Order: sequence, then structure tokens, then C-alpha cells
Amino acid sequence: MPPSKETGVRDLDTASDVLPVEDATKLLELRSKRTERRRRKLEKRAVSKPWSNSQLGGLVGLPIELLLQILELLRPSDIFALRRVNRTLRAFLFDQEASITRNIINLRYPILERSLLRPLRPPRHTIFAPQRLPEHPSPDNSLHCTCLTCLVRWNARCAVVDLVHWRDHLDTGKPIPVLFRGTDPPWNRELLARNRQVVINALTSPLWYARVLEAHLDSTARSIRRHSLNKADQRPHFHMTEEEQRAGTDSFLQREGPPTAFLPCRNWVEARQQWVYVSHAQDWHEIDLRMLVDMDGAKRRLQGIPPAVLWDEYEVHKCPVVEVTEVWVEDEGSGSQPSALAETRTVSSSEIDNWLEEPSRRHFSDGTYTRSARLVWVGRDGDQRRVSPSTTILETLTEAWGLQDALSYARGCFSGVSTMPSDGSSLVFTVAYHPKLAIAWSHAGNTSESGPETHAIVFAEGEERAELHRSLKSEWSAATTKHSMFPALLCSLMLAHSLDTTLEDIKAAVREVEARTGHHRFASRHQTQPAAGELGQLSAQMSGCAAKLANGTRKMKVVEAINEFIAQHTTRLADVSSTPAGEPFSRTHIDLLRHRVEMQAVDTTYVQQRVQIQIAALFHLIAQQDNAIAFDTASATRSIAASSLQDSSSMKMLALVAMFFLPGSFVAALFSAPLFAWDEALASGGMAVDTRPQFALFWAVTAPLTAVVFVMYGVWMCIQGRRERKQRRKASQLDIV
Repeated sequence: MPPSKETGVRDLDTASDVLPVEDATKLLELRSKRTERRRRKLEKRAVSKPWSNSQLGGLVGLPIELLLQILELLRPSDIFALRRVNRTLRAFLFDQEASITRNIINLRYPILERSLLRPLRPPRHTIFAPQRLPEHPSPDNSLHCTCLTCLVRWNARCAVVDLVHWRDHLDTGKPIPVLFRGTDPPWNRELLARNRQVVINALTSPLWYARVLEAHLDSTARSIRRHSLNKADQRPHFHMTEEEQRAGTDSFLQREGPPTAFLPCRNWVEARQQWVYVSHAQDWHEIDLRMLVDMDGAKRRLQGIPPAVLWDEYEVHKCPVVEVTEVWVEDEGSGSQPSALAETRTVSSSEIDNWLEEPSRRHFSDGTYTRSARLVWVGRDGDQRRVSPSTTILETLTEAWGLQDALSYARGCFSGVSTMPSDGSSLVFTVAYHPKLAIAWSHAGNTSESGPETHAIVFAEGEERAELHRSLKSEWSAATTKHSMFPALLCSLMLAHSLDTTLEDIKAAVREVEARTGHHRFASRHQTQPAAGELGQLSAQMSGCAAKLANGTRKMKVVEAINEFIAQHTTRLADVSSTPAGEPFSRTHIDLLRHRVEMQAVDTTYVQQRVQIQIAALFHLIAQQDNAIAFDTASATRSIAASSLQDSSSMKMLALVAMFFLPGSFVAALFSAPLFAWDEALASGGMAVDTRPQFALFWAVTAPLTAVVFVMYGVWMCIQGRRERKQRRKASQLDIV
């Protein structure tokens, strides 16, 4: 009987409740060629470098706190090695460099960190130019201060890096190369440059600083070990075990012991029985800066220099007069070429407003003249030794002529010539040559009936001011004085003349030295052999000439820049020039200025070579003199050694004679004393001799007395040694906070 429909449905429901559902889905196959190449590459890397995905991936995947604790236990050299593993770890180490390095230094190098202090940041204004010892790299005043304290710290770090380079020579006993005075071989220049870069890296990177500390700890440990193995040196040595050396920390340096390594900025205080270190504070740095400021102020007071000098804050409260120079140009129409004349006079400070309002035309005995330039002189007057004008008058003039920004820029600029922004009605220019000259001027074109006019404020003193006055008194054409580049031309001529004067003075000094040394081929000079004590003075004189030539080279570059500026400005304004007919600065004039600078460059090079030749000649003469002195000293030392040898031979002979007779003398003296019974021995006729009671008394007195003498000698030696140690400790004790 077939099943009913209801029964079939019920059976199906029961089956669905009992049978499990089978999942027949499958992953889609990746058939991309790029995916296949990537999979094969990963499989190949896993086979060739199984650690790349396991160990390194596990290290980077650790929690940051745990990873930092692991890295803090490593050495700085290990951190450098880890930075070359991959980009991920390198980026992480760069981000956490400061914290990792700080913890490594606190764990491993706390003592070395306190001994090698960091130079402080540079101040806002440089106090003095950085100086260096010839065996140390030059400091970088852009990264650290160059006061005495900071230079000592810089040199200490340079010495540490130098010690790392030469420690293999010290361990093996290989001689370190010696540089003779005046020589600088290429390998030494390369070494100084490399060590300087290492020290600079240590200033900018904490990890580099920790690496330097690690290298210095190794150098210190090797120095201690080298001294302890030196059996010929009987002095006490610093104690260090093999475990302490392998530990890689400087904790053993905290123990008491003789200073056998280079650890500056610390000293052993006997009273406190501990090492003390120089403080990290800026006390010493501030003391040095205050000392430099006080020295500079004392120098100015001794020389009578007022507070208002070039490039300093100009503060002159009162001055009765102002020194000015006016350039007047003859009006056209006289039939001849118009000429110009300069008039220098003093104007009362109370009349400065009236002077500014004076008309630009004036009648002289030979005709009518128009003013083309006004110059106000700032600084010390050569005749009256008076500083003018006052600060108030100077501010009034700069405001009236629109030179506030230009004057500030000129006084703050080291050297050069430039164009300043203006309001459009006039052109503003500056020329600066520190610390001799600073000038700012404005030039107005034909905006009025009076024609173009120049207003200038000149900071100049001494020879520079006198030379500018002499140039102004020369004959000038009207077109030249009316040109906007007339003040620049004056500065160029003044600096060029100063350079010629400097070269002539140096040539005279070189001729004198050439006659003394004989290192020349000039027939007109007769050689005069210099005395032995004059070689140093002549060498110093030539070194001063070399410095003067370097300054002359800078001056020549400034003159060249001014001439190029004149040429460019003249060319730029050729189409819109407001000057009269007849170009004041033609191409011929500009070429003449350029040719003069070129000839000055040739002359400077020639004189510089002559100076270098004389410096080398003096060096060789001084070396010969030193060799002669050394030979005489060696001969005298040899004579003294021969005499000492003869004296020691005589003392040996005396000692041998004393040794030969001393036993017999002692026995004869002992037997001659009434301590033996010689009469009974003679009566008995035998060899035996009995002693008397005084024999025991002799030894009872002699033995204690001898011991007392030796004890007193020992006590006296201890007192003398303690006194000497106390004196040495007082002499070497530092005032350390």
C-alpha cells in the first residue's frame, strides 16, 4: 500500500531533523600571475632566511614597553647595528632614540657622562672668535658656545676621539707619528676632519654621544690593563677585574685609586673620601661670559673709547655741533664744462632744522652753484676727538631723509653694497665694510628745479674719514657728483687706496726681512744676518703681514663688488637716467675700475707669495737654531754623564776598600774593649777567652739604642712624606662645586 501524502511529509521532516547539513563550498583559486609570483617569492625567502619572519617579526611585534626594556640592555654599538636591519626597526629606533640612549647612559656610563660634559648652546651674540689648539679640530660656533669653559669641554671630547684612534698604538707599543712645527700632512688633515665630524655628531645625536662614551670606556679599560701589566712601573695602579671589564659599565671607576685614565671634570677629595665632579649648571659658563664683558669694558675705559663706536648702540646724549659736507655744482651756461666743489663745515645742533631748510642754490664769487649732495659724518672727529652728532640729531636726519631702515641694515651688515626698498620718490643704497665704514644714502632725481640731490649719512673715523675728505676735495665733474652712485664711487676709491697703502707697508716689511734672512735674489739688497733672538720677532712680523694680506683680500672683494654694483646700476638706469648730457660712468671708466682691481689682485698674490717664502725661511732658520741648541745641550749632557760615571767609579772603589777593612776594624775595636778576660787567657795559655760582665751590658745598651735610631728615622720619613702629600694635594685641589 503506497504511503499517503501526509505520511511522506512527516518522514521527510524527521529525516531533516536527524541528518547533518553538509558544507560543499570551496575556496576560490587565485589564478593571478602577480599573486603566484608573490607567493613563490615569499616561499623562497622563508627557505633562505627562516629568521626574517620569525625572530625579527617577533621582536618588532613585542609590546613597546617590553621592547624598550630589551633595547636598553644593549650597547650603543648594538643599536647602530640594529638600525641597519630593516626600515621598520630603523624608524622605531630613530623615534625612540632619546629615551633609549638616556636609559643606556644611566645604566652603563653615568660616571663618564659626568666627566665629559657637553658644551652649552651658543649665546645670542658671539663673544669672540673660536680659537683652537693645533692638535685639536676646530670648534663649530653654530652648535655650541666658544667661551673658555665650552672650548675646554670641546677639546676634552676631541681628546677622547683621538685616544680611540691611537689606542692600538699604545697597546702594541707602536710609535705615534710626530708632526714637526709648521707641517700638516694630508693624513693628519683627514684625521682631524673625521674626528671633528664624530664630535659634531655627538653634539647633535644622543646615540652618537653614547657611542663615544662606549668607546672611551673601552679605551679606559685598556689603559688600566696596560698600566697594570707594566711591571717596570712600581707606582700603585687602579684595580680592575676581568668581570668588570666584560660587564661594559663604568661602575668600577667609582672606586678609590690613582687616575690612570683620561677622566676630566672630576677629582678625588681626601677629606670626603669620594670623587667629586664639576656641576652641569651654567655657573662656569656665565662666569666666563661676565669676565669677557668686564675685560672688554676695562679695555675701552683704558683706551678712552666712549660707548658710541661703530656697529655698537649709538648713544651720544649731547653734542653741540654736527660735521657736514656739501657738494656744489656750477650752473651751466658759463661756456666751460661745469665743475664741482666740496665744502666741509660744522653746523650747530640747535640750527639743524634751519640747515635742512636751506635753499639748494647758492651764489659764490665765481658764479651760481647748485647743491648736488649732502653728507653728515658720524663718529669721532679727528681734530677735536669728539663724537658727533647726538642721538637725537641723528634720528632727525634719518627720518628727514628716509634712511631709518637703510642705516640699521648698513650698521648690522658685515660687508657689501645693496639697494634698499624705497617709497618710489628716491633711491636708497648702503655700503658696509666692518668695522671701518658704513654709509647709507638716498638719491632723488629731477623732481624739482634744483635737479638731483644725494643725502648720505657716513659712519667713518680716523684714516677712512680723512681719505674720504681728500677724495671729496679732488676735482669732480658735475655729472659725476649728481649721479646716484657717487657715494659708492667714493667708497670704492677709499678702499682701493687703503689697499694700496697696506700693500706698500707690507712690501717695506718684507724687504727688511728679506735683507735679514738672505732668502731672495734681489741684487739691490745686502744681507744682514739676524741675531738669534730676532728670529721669533721676524716670524711674528711676517705672520702679521699674512693676516694683513688676508684682510686686504677681503677689502679687494668688497671693492670689486662695489664696482660691479656701479656698473649694473648704471646700465639699468641708462634709459631713464636723470643726469645731464655726458655719461658720468661710461664703460671706459668702469673698465678702468675693474682693471685696477685686477692689478691689485695680482700685486696681492705676489706679495702673499713673498710673505710665505719668508715665513718658511724663518721656520727653517729657527729649526736650525733649535738643532744647534739641542746639539750643545746633548754635548753638555754627555759631559755631565761622563763625569757622573767617573764619580760613581770612584765611589765603587771607596766602597770596596771600606768592605775590605770593615770586618777587621769591627773585630779589632770589639777585642780592644775591656769586655774579655785577656789576662786569664794568657795565664792559661789556651785559645779560649772568657767574657766579663760588661760584655752583656754592652749589648744591652747597643741593641735598644740601634732600634731607637731606626724607629726615629722611620717616623721622620713618614712625617716628611705626609707633609709632601699634603702640599701636593693643596696644589692640585680644585674649587669644585
